[in-house]
Amino acid sequence: MDFGPYRFSPPWWGVLLFCLGAVIFSALGAWQIERAHYKQRLVTAQQSARAAAPAAIETRDDDDALVYGQKYYASGRFDPDQQILLADQTYASQVGYRVWTALRLDGGTRVMVDRGWVERSNAHTDVPDPPVPGGHVTVHGTWHRLPSPALNWGAASACGKTGWPRVLSYPEIDDVRCQYGGPVLNGLLLLDPEAPDGFVRDWGDEKDTVGLRPFGHYAYASQWFLMAVVAGIILVVVNLRRRR
Repeated sequence: MDFGPYRFSPPWWGVLLFCLGAVIFSALGAWQIERAHYKQRLVTAQQSARAAAPAAIETRDDDDALVYGQKYYASGRFDPDQQILLADQTYASQVGYRVWTALRLDGGTRVMVDRGWVERSNAHTDVPDPPVPGGHVTVHGTWHRLPSPALNWGAASACGKTGWPRVLSYPEIDDVRCQYGGPVLNGLLLLDPEAPDGFVRDWGDEKDTVGLRPFGHYAYASQWFLMAVVAGIILVVVNLRRRR
């Protein structure tokens, strides 16, 4: 193919590689744009949930009825002798635990309430047993998914552990449920920082159920599309020669 004094004659495998790369890069860019649209819907839903009045958590069979990021309140009685301590949680460069206390609703279903962070003793064998309020209580907080580690190498079920409080490392909902032998809602109620009977509750991004914002996905999309353009430029530059 001639362009004035230049000839463009790429090999067939070069054109094939370019087409394959362009399709992959463009597909990844389109996927990032779709993720941006999805995240924008999440942001809008989260803003609406935060602006809405707190809703009541009652005995439910459908965990999906609870919206992550929305404010809720629940009434019941805490299990004072059956707390879970989420291990290896840091605050201000100190290592400690997140205190999960089960709130038993009137119907028997439990809601795990994250009451905040407590410091770990220098003696690792000394497990704290944070105080628990007695009687019938009403707690307010934000509904959140169970936390997960950045890297999950897999772990055996935590049902074999004995003694309370139980120190667990990022349990899944089935691990939590097997501790109590009864129904437990799939999620955490992050206790409001202003609420009593809690500990250090600097939730920060804990309440953010969106993650990477739409702008970030658009930025990634532009990078993928740019890589497709760069691949085309490389194909042209490498295979464009001046005719003799």
